[in-house]
Amino acid sequence: MTDNVILKEIDGYVAVLTLNRPNEMNALNCELMVAIRHEIEACDREQEIRAVVLTGAGERAFCAGVDLKERAAMTEQEVMESRRVAVKPCYDIFRVISTPVIAAVNGVAMGGGAELALACDIRLATPNARFAHPEIRWGMIPAAGAHQRLRNLVSLGVAKEIMLTGRSLEADEAHRLGIYNHIYESQRLLPEALAMARVIAAHHPLAVRKSKRVLDDWAYSDAAFEAEYEASKACYQEGGALAGPKSFKRDGKTS
Repeated sequence: MTDNVILKEIDGYVAVLTLNRPNEMNALNCELMVAIRHEIEACDREQEIRAVVLTGAGERAFCAGVDLKERAAMTEQEVMESRRVAVKPCYDIFRVISTPVIAAVNGVAMGGGAELALACDIRLATPNARFAHPEIRWGMIPAAGAHQRLRNLVSLGVAKEIMLTGRSLEADEAHRLGIYNHIYESQRLLPEALAMARVIAAHHPLAVRKSKRVLDDWAYSDAAFEAEYEASKACYQEGGALAGPKSFKRDGKTS
């Protein structure tokens, strides 16, 4: 693993993690997903870190989703293995930790990027922070908890609309629906995220961790998360999910 796919800074009791693939709109290749899991896990183990801010490098994207250029070059067997060793562990770690994570969504959050934002506890965003789960258009569905997390933020009917149409939400709509907690201009986003993280970090760490755990444990079902992963696997094994990324070889896009 190279050293710069994710950057880490410590500001008092707050860790700032920055996805650092700006030329690829911070798309999630396997290396970055492994790095996210490693850094989030390390922050949770460190007693001096009481809150985490997760953001993306550059101004265009928080995270444009899974790196489909990398995915397109993989064999079917390699895709399934990457999902097991990189994708699922990356998102699962957010269900295990007790340290609050604030997403500073500094641009588009698409597909796996939207799922990453949903995995965080609080989401602050800029006016250009579009949100979408377009996987359905490629014969896929989110694999790591997006269905469960989204329906806890919006109504079931709205969650179904977002997932089944694959349409993109502008930041103000995502804010109105409760996906984004607050919207800030780009120059204020990180300072506001840090200010909120410092407020959280100033409270007794045991109380903060217990509060997060109680909220999470009663909000989600382990069985539902596993069912989502298995349903996503079926899209690869029986549906068209493997064919979609192959088309990206021709134009070099990610989603």
